[in-house]
Amino acid sequence: MGRCREYSDEQIIDAGLLIESEGQSVNPFAIRNRLSGGSSSVIKRVWMEFRKKRDIESNLPCEDITIELPSELQSALDKNITTASNQLSKLAHNSYDIAINIAEKRVTTTINEYLAKIREYEESENQASLSIEMADKQIVELDEALEEFKFKNQDISSDNAKLNGQIETMRERLEILENKEYEYNQLQREFGKLEGKLEALDSKK
Repeated sequence: MGRCREYSDEQIIDAGLLIESEGQSVNPFAIRNRLSGGSSSVIKRVWMEFRKKRDIESNLPCEDITIELPSELQSALDKNITTASNQLSKLAHNSYDIAINIAEKRVTTTINEYLAKIREYEESENQASLSIEMADKQIVELDEALEEFKFKNQDISSDNAKLNGQIETMRERLEILENKEYEYNQLQREFGKLEGKLEALDSKK
């Protein structure tokens, strides 16, 4: 017996998609709960690889559709586009010069704050993963010991109650660790957005 069952990549992805369809946030611990077990590190790797592949595929460019215009209309359109483009370029340049310094300072400050928080959460996540693995092993051992005592002697009900209490404590600790993992994933997503903004600003320089 034991709770650390292994699941295929397809089962892990299907569980994550099901959680998404229910409008809930997807993280390794949520998938693990839906599957009723599994290695949190394996689940995290499989789900992250799937999400990255899906994001890449969703950003593929669409095929262009070209409409032929009469030469006179095309010429007028090209001139209008050029004029509008020049005007927009001047306006954008002036606005950019004013906003870029402010934006860079704000984004850089915010990113530095998030980097510090992410380092803290990464350490917490590592500790959480180790604690979960240890908790899984302890739960398995306690479950096995409980079954053995049940068959050996019916008069050890007090010991059984103690073991059950230890199992419940472990499960409550797992729930706390899962909440920390959820907060870490939320923070990572927010950091990714800010990092993307900074990269976009740098590319315009």
